[in-house]
Amino acid sequence: MWVVKNPYIGPRIRGVKARLISMDQLRNLVFSASIDDFASSLAQTSYRAVAEKITKETPPNVVSELIEGLVIGELWGMASTMPGEVKDVLRLYLLRHEVDNIKTIIRLMLSGQYSRERAEKSIRWFIEDALGRRFILGDLLNANNIDELTSRLTAQRHQSSDYLVKAMDIARNNPGFDEVIYETMLDRSWLEPLTKAPNPIKEVSEFMVNFYNINVALRGKLWGVPIQVVRALMIPSGLGPELERRYQEDVPRLLEYLAGDPIVSPILSSGFNELGDVVRYLHVSYFTAYRRFALSIFNEGTEFSPASALAMVHLRDLEAQVLSSIYNVVWSNAPRNIRERMYLILIS
Repeated sequence: MWVVKNPYIGPRIRGVKARLISMDQLRNLVFSASIDDFASSLAQTSYRAVAEKITKETPPNVVSELIEGLVIGELWGMASTMPGEVKDVLRLYLLRHEVDNIKTIIRLMLSGQYSRERAEKSIRWFIEDALGRRFILGDLLNANNIDELTSRLTAQRHQSSDYLVKAMDIARNNPGFDEVIYETMLDRSWLEPLTKAPNPIKEVSEFMVNFYNINVALRGKLWGVPIQVVRALMIPSGLGPELERRYQEDVPRLLEYLAGDPIVSPILSSGFNELGDVVRYLHVSYFTAYRRFALSIFNEGTEFSPASALAMVHLRDLEAQVLSSIYNVVWSNAPRNIRERMYLILIS
């Protein structure tokens, strides 16, 4: 059925899957003895162009930009060639990276240090260049405060505008948690619309929503965010309602509930039982759990399924983030026991 309906999806999604890094390659990267070793191992993957630009002096933020710039450009270009329904879903998803730049602007505004010049230096312009949307940020930088920023986003009919309005209302009634409120609601702005996509795409987005809600609950506990704020930030589907109910329990009981979850379980099984450690390794564990899920979607739905398209694009995107984390571990010369635990989470 999917082959007949979407004949152009298959080859493109197979291409994304073929560029994914193997677990053996990830292991070599995690246990790299030096930056040179890391670059040498990375050169054997689809990130060769990035590896060629890495030297002993290349800091993590630069490597992160190189990796994410490569992947975002690759995925946006691929999404642009997809049939209508799939193109819309993938573009909606990939605009999450533009939302990250909007979060940067808001962070500066909240700190009282905003100026156009400072924002221009902080924004990751390679994202806007990859998306072909530099003009969007150019307009937003003319705002002087969050109210004006929201007005400009509304005028652009940007997907995040309604969520920013909600964030302003939540922050106004809950002073002291502005940054977490704005950043979390902006994350919700690209994710929640994906849950309204038709099946089988919705099955993929629901897995992503569970991670979002777990992240909201655990970070909320770590930072002492009040229940009314957590309730307003959570997406009311998947694990959301149950996590909201259990949020008022103590940390051990909350972690006990999540011990059977495929995202949290590998962290706890690797010996990380403190809340701070669980939060720190949550993205790595999510990559592992999601990788398994995405490959099952690919195998069940074939490469011609719209669900496979979103599953593989998100997996490639997560892989880029994990690679940046691994480089940071190598750059900081983290001890072997930390690397071993990280690798255990990756292969769980």
